[in-house]
Amino acid sequence: MLDEEVIQARLDHLKRAGIIAIVRGNDPERMYERGHDLVELGCRALEVTLDSPRALDVLYSWSQDFDDEVILGVGTLLDPNDAEECVNAGAKFALSPVNPAGFVNMCSMHGVLGIPGVATLDELFKAQQGGARIAKLFPATSWNVEALQYAPPTIKNLPWIPVGGVDRKSCWKWMEAGAWAVGMGTHLCGSDLAIDPTNDPRGSELGLRDWRQREGPRARGIFMELERRREIK
Repeated sequence: MLDEEVIQARLDHLKRAGIIAIVRGNDPERMYERGHDLVELGCRALEVTLDSPRALDVLYSWSQDFDDEVILGVGTLLDPNDAEECVNAGAKFALSPVNPAGFVNMCSMHGVLGIPGVATLDELFKAQQGGARIAKLFPATSWNVEALQYAPPTIKNLPWIPVGGVDRKSCWKWMEAGAWAVGMGTHLCGSDLAIDPTNDPRGSELGLRDWRQREGPRARGIFMELERRREIK
């Protein structure tokens, strides 16, 4: 069971990271390498989604490569009974698109910070009542920032992370609105990860070239802008 000191330390780490890179793909080797690319660009929070092939192998390899400066986690955790396996692979936090029964407590019991997904203020309230210390607003595109600002104080102060459709423009709006951090997938990690190199080797090759020439430099710019904004605060 996570104690309060560990929970707070992980929350603080996510806040310092600012951006969680959500790595989802079809090629485990490229996903592993992309994690290294992202850390080199400035990422300090990496998530691998469990609907990706050999996701836990990728996570474990990252855990062997990166020090404590980078916090690692999993996404798309639907069954909290799988949390222990995720922890053994190196996960410190776990996001879900929903809030399965007992999700937060079971994750904590296995040693991982559970971050349930919520789609409405009512679901956000229920997540807090269920013990959530932080929630995932999913999909972010269906949330209204103003609605959060006028939410009751009991849930307004619960940290939240918007995920789903967050891009290099909207991420700053979310941060200015009070996001604890933001989760970014394709718009940060590269569109080539979705290509299966076995079925489309040419497309995979072109996608990797695009990452190196266009999307990678754009990701670097996002992390540089994050650092610049923090320096002027």
